[in-house]
Formats: sequence, structure tokens, C-alpha cells
Amino acid sequence: MEFRERSNDSLRHVCPKGRRWSDKRWAKHLDELGGFLEPIIGPLGRAERRIAATRYVHGLLLPGERKSIEPIAGRLRVNSQSLQQFVRDSPWSAETVWSSLRREAIAPFGPFSAWVIDESGWPKQGKHSVGVARQYSRALGRTANCQICIEVAVAGSEVALPVAGRLYLPENWMRDRARRRAAGVPDDIAFQTKPQIALDLLRQVITDGVARAPILADEVYGDCHNFRASLRQLGLEYCLKASRSLKAWTEVPHLQCRQRSRYFAKDGRFTRSLHELANAFAPTQWVDVSWKAGKATCHTRLAWRRIWLANGLRCGDEEPEQAWLLVDWPARKSDPYRCYLMHLNCNPSKALCLRLSRDRSHIEKYFQRLKNDLGLHHYEGRSWQGFHHHLVLAALAYLFVGVSHHRSKKNFWADVGKRTPHDPAVRGEVHRLLRHVRI
Repeated sequence: MEFRERSNDSLRHVCPKGRRWSDKRWAKHLDELGGFLEPIIGPLGRAERRIAATRYVHGLLLPGERKSIEPIAGRLRVNSQSLQQFVRDSPWSAETVWSSLRREAIAPFGPFSAWVIDESGWPKQGKHSVGVARQYSRALGRTANCQICIEVAVAGSEVALPVAGRLYLPENWMRDRARRRAAGVPDDIAFQTKPQIALDLLRQVITDGVARAPILADEVYGDCHNFRASLRQLGLEYCLKASRSLKAWTEVPHLQCRQRSRYFAKDGRFTRSLHELANAFAPTQWVDVSWKAGKATCHTRLAWRRIWLANGLRCGDEEPEQAWLLVDWPARKSDPYRCYLMHLNCNPSKALCLRLSRDRSHIEKYFQRLKNDLGLHHYEGRSWQGFHHHLVLAALAYLFVGVSHHRSKKNFWADVGKRTPHDPAVRGEVHRLLRHVRI
């Protein structure tokens, strides 16, 4: 009876308003799982891999406190060794499944208001699990022994959907060849900063034709000149949170020299920090905005202006980088809430600035649900390959939740799995698994 008692836990955010998950409704949605998975896991090739993928995603969706392999196998009544071998050792490509996911399942949710880059971190004991190290995690808000994953999600009016992800490997991992070999880290994997990983992921998303939208990210990415320059080269707009200490001018400078690490123009104007520029806005430049957050109404003030950044000059640029500075400063607060750097194909507007400054909240909800409901941080394996297999399968489970939710709405058309021939191996396994959840 565990299923009956906990039947609305894992998919509580899928159920339409005011309706609880009954056993019948649960079975109905899971009966759609085969059709959803067939076009995405088809590239796995062999039937036993497609069956194992179906089992694993099904296990992540089922209720239960732990979503590691042993508990999943117990709920599904299958051999845990077969699931272990599929996730940890089977040589299928997680990148191929990510690509299939982007091409087959993302388009019905568009158009998207933003692509969001963020990281998720979770504590991990010991030192042998791939990527684990004592490092600062923004998700945890502290330095801890943990793993950190970089993900890209597409955000709409209600949801953030995962489209790419990769584990971050600290430098001390890259120098420790014995530990790399033990965790199965490929020899061609070199150290990359978080912005460099994010750029690789963005290129993959672009290659698979996902509809473009402005990039949102925190100051780890917004402070990085090379990251911003690469986004412009890729033809992407962005709104990136930035440190208030970054230096800039408010007019086009004619550079002369440096003095005490502060660039200044021929007329003697020094650069000023973004914090100083925020304080320099005239009262008439501030725009009052409000928005709904649940039943509450929130308020803040926004102001924006063109600036010319100086930090690119230290990276070898001949001219300062032009951008928009957006400042979010609620009334009666002593300091600005946030500063953003924007590169847009149009002039900023009140509505656009409000949306871009708030859309990152969707990915925070995504990470919370992925951890709490779908066991993202429950994987107990130590290998590079196993971690990335688990990551993409958890993303598939979350995406199925999104498709199920949106199919319950009017005027939403999602044909994921409708145009492909039925896969007998996948359909047969789904029907077998359904017998374990029907009372």
C-alpha cells in the first residue's frame, strides 16, 4: 500500500488544479511513458538498453524516499545488477540521448523566454566519487565536500526544462591521474572553467536547433569577459548578473593610458564601478514595476543605461565592450538588489527588463523538484560515465512530468512519440511495470 499512501508525492506538480493523483490517473499517465520515451531512447540501439532505460526512468517517477539503484530495482521487481550495469558500465552515449531529447521533446513547449545557465551542488562523502572535492557551491551557499553540475535549461512562462548538463571537475581532479582513471574520466577531458563548460553546452543546444532566447546566468558567468564575448560571437542575447565592482564608463571613452589600474579617457574621466553607476541614476530614470508571485504582489524599481566596460581591455581588446547596465533596486533599500549586463538586439523596455531579471527563478524550482522528487542527488556510483547516464535519465523523467502536465491543458499540442512506430520492447516493459502500481 506504499503507492496508495504516497501516490501524489513524486508527481504532485503534474496534477491539474484541485485534483489528486489516484491509482487510475497514475496508471493512465505512466501508460503514456512508452510513447514518450520511444523516439528519445531509440538511439540507444539494443533492445536490452531501451528496456533498461524505460525501467530506470519509470523507477525515478515511482514514489519512494530513495531513488538509488537498489531501491528502484526493489520497487520494479527487477535484478539490480542489470540496472547497475546499464547505468554504470554500458557504453551508450549520454550526449546522444541529450541531443535526441532536444530534437524530439523540447519544441512543443516553445517559444521560450530565456535559456538559463545554473549549477546544482549536493554534499558527498569521501573523495572517490567523480568530481567530489571541497569547493564552494552556490546551490548550497557554502564551501563543502560536494559535486557540482552545470546545466542549461530553457525557460517559459511556467517551467524550466533541462536541455544539457555536465559535471564540473575541479583542477585537483585533473592533476590526479590515478583518481581520474579510477573514476573512468576520459583522457580527452581537460580542465574547463564553469563558463567554458557552459559555452560547450550552449553550442550543443544551438546545433540541435532549439529556438534561441536570451541567456541568463549569475555573476560567475556575467563577470567573465571571454564568456560574454563568446555569446556575442554565437549571436546570442544575454542578461547576466554582474558584480558591482566591475568598472565602466557611461560615455564612449577615447583611451589614453592606465593609472593605478584604473583606465581613464583623454578628458580625464576615470572608470566607475557598477555600484557607483547605480547610485548615479537620476530619480526620473527609475521605473516602478510590479509582478505576481503566487498570491502576493511584489514591487521593485528598475533603471538601465548604456555603458562601456573596461575589463575586456585587460584581456587584450583594443576597444571597450559596450553593454546595457540594468539595475534592480527596491525602494527603501540601502543598496541595489542586483546589477545585470545586457546585450540585446533591441532597446530595453520595462516589460523586457522585468522578465529577464526574474526568469532565472524557474531553474531553481527545476533543481528543487529534480532533487526532491526525482532523485538527482541519490546516485551512489562513482564513475564519470555513470553520473552522466543518471543525469540525462533524470532529465528525461522530469521532461515526461512536464509533457504530462501540459497535455492536461487546453490548446497544448505535444506529439512526442506519436509519429514514430511503436517499439515492442519498450511497450512490453511499460505494460509489465504497470502491473506493479495498479492496486
